[in-house]
Amino acid sequence: MTTTFDEARPLAPAPTTFVPVIGETTEGLGAYLRGTAKLKTAEAVARVRNDALAIVRNCRPFNSPENGSKTGLAIGYVQSGKTMSMTTVSALARDNGCRIIILLAGVTTNLLQQNAARFRKDLREASGSSSAWLIHNSDSGFGSKEVQNLQRAIEDWKDPSVREPDKKTFLYMVLKNHRHLDGLAKLLSNPAIDLRGIPALILDDEADQAGLNTKPKAAEASTTYKRILRVRNALPHHTYLQYTATPQAPLLIALDDMLSPAFAELVQPGDGYTGGQTFFGLGAPQGLVHAIPEHELFGSGDLPDEPPESLLTAMRAFFIGAAVSSVRKQPRPCSMLMHPSRGQQDHRQYVAWVQAIIGRWTSGLRSKDGDERTDTLDEFRPAYADLLTTDPALPPFDDLVYQLQRCVSNVHISELNSDSGDDNVDWENADNHILIGGDKLNRGFTVEGLTVTYMPRSPGEWNADTIQQRARFFGYKQSYLGLCRLYLHPDVIHAYRAYVRHEEDVRSQIAEHRGRPLREWRRAFFLDAKLKPTRKNVLSVPYYRIAADRPWFVQEQPHVDADAAARNATRLRALEAPLSFETDPQAFFKHRFATTPLAPLFRDVLVDYEVRDGDVADWYGQLVTLRDILDNAPDTQVLVLQMDGGSTRERGVKDAAIKLHQGRSSAQGEDKYKGDAAMHDASSNVVTLQIHWLTIKDAPELRSPVPAIAVHIPSVLRKDDAVAQG
Repeated sequence: MTTTFDEARPLAPAPTTFVPVIGETTEGLGAYLRGTAKLKTAEAVARVRNDALAIVRNCRPFNSPENGSKTGLAIGYVQSGKTMSMTTVSALARDNGCRIIILLAGVTTNLLQQNAARFRKDLREASGSSSAWLIHNSDSGFGSKEVQNLQRAIEDWKDPSVREPDKKTFLYMVLKNHRHLDGLAKLLSNPAIDLRGIPALILDDEADQAGLNTKPKAAEASTTYKRILRVRNALPHHTYLQYTATPQAPLLIALDDMLSPAFAELVQPGDGYTGGQTFFGLGAPQGLVHAIPEHELFGSGDLPDEPPESLLTAMRAFFIGAAVSSVRKQPRPCSMLMHPSRGQQDHRQYVAWVQAIIGRWTSGLRSKDGDERTDTLDEFRPAYADLLTTDPALPPFDDLVYQLQRCVSNVHISELNSDSGDDNVDWENADNHILIGGDKLNRGFTVEGLTVTYMPRSPGEWNADTIQQRARFFGYKQSYLGLCRLYLHPDVIHAYRAYVRHEEDVRSQIAEHRGRPLREWRRAFFLDAKLKPTRKNVLSVPYYRIAADRPWFVQEQPHVDADAAARNATRLRALEAPLSFETDPQAFFKHRFATTPLAPLFRDVLVDYEVRDGDVADWYGQLVTLRDILDNAPDTQVLVLQMDGGSTRERGVKDAAIKLHQGRSSAQGEDKYKGDAAMHDASSNVVTLQIHWLTIKDAPELRSPVPAIAVHIPSVLRKDDAVAQG
């Protein structure tokens, strides 16, 4: 898996002069969310509000007329309620003097309408007045009326005699599409509009999708990215806030990219959230996740004539769960999602299968023939027994028969893809739904009351962020978790289990780094050997994979920065001074050795040790691994080897690098030197640090001796590959 490394230094307080206040809009929003049970407790309101305060605190001060821009990143979990966070941030922004809020609301009309409805309802209810907000949807276009509205608002904003509650906040809901963005950019850059000193906030929902530059190495940027740049250039005073549950791409794009974040904050999930840890983490309940048998996995466009048995098993589990939910009145509605592939031909085949299966079961459950009805009911008994393992309080099977018949015969089937037209599902049209589709059921799509997922689709290109965004089965399901089932491709199960550790490590590093500029954060992640962090077309700076079975880091360019070499020398001399070095010619020849705990060595020496150029990515990967070792085994020891007893060794430079390790001796006999690479602790739980003092014969200007290090980490201590960016 992949983890991101963050320096193990004491946390500094967040450097800010902006202390946002909680005003009428934020108070009203909290009361509204509590009153409608969207947030059920005062503690839940406080959690959402505190996350929002932390985010807004990092924005450019809305109460300052000074122009400038800033980019930030808010990281949530899939299906955890990022929209509520964005709404609360918007309320806080209004309370603190923000005049224009722009929501880039996804790439589909469905997502735009979904977000627009939520924002419009929640923010107007929060303000207690519809006049506090002017809300405009980009579907309506940007014409002369919008210019006039904005002109009048600017006059109010700049007029000190107009009371703050009477100053409207403009909220533009915009599809992340070049035409819609172009219309907004033309409005904001209209010569009749002067936005200098007018604070604005741009919220980019699903920020790692569509808006990033997909041509980072080309002379001209990608289309949507250019339109976003036009919008930003038209706002002299703004913060661009990216929201996503999969931050790999924003974190790995070039640091000088306009969308590279300067800060990052975490959005915490509420009580009852069931995400990756619940389904795939260590200690996850047994029985929730099932692997689809390999002989029932088929390529896109190559489906068999008859449905696979695992599909019938999943459907039976869904209908038993739907019958239970009918009795318990939750979840309502109750839904099943089928995601076979991207292929619309496959979707149509699944629709045909599902209709035929439902037709047969409906006929059997309604049959006047007792044997046929009994046989049909018997088909569902194994599904009932399976659900009983995770929900022991199920009503007796016989008490569910009537509801089972009703659920099977009245389920609503929706096919969702580019050919199906309307993306919207009328959830109130039926109590039970089956959704069949592909990519439209990925990112941002909310499936109400989802209990059973059948997804035979493979991981494809193994992009970690793409696979995670397919997890529509995450969400607030704790109250009916026992009815949930996932039937997945075995490789996808592997990917999700690998992603859990990666995700939690990234979040922990972001949390540790809070209070320092994100650009100082070392980009390195643990990542399962099969996974890629994100799609390559958004990265101009390559990342490097350090294999878990590669035990050595060997510094190759200790000579390229004389000042860094001098600082490293001071650090290593301070390490050597208190150690009691010994000799063991049989084990280590003329090298001297000492043992020291890893924890202080890591904190006081290795974290600050400076490497340059080609060594950077590899070194960051080692630091990630060492920190992970400390997390799991705080008492880990390090064998420190003073190579040649601390004497100076000579090395030459070839192709800008040195060959640090001396090879094995060509002499005969058992006592011949085995080479520097053999000089490490032979046990499986001890890290080895070699300290080399060098004279670089091709760099006489360097003050000798020049320090260099090599680190050996036994393969048993390396859990995953590390992916790092230099």
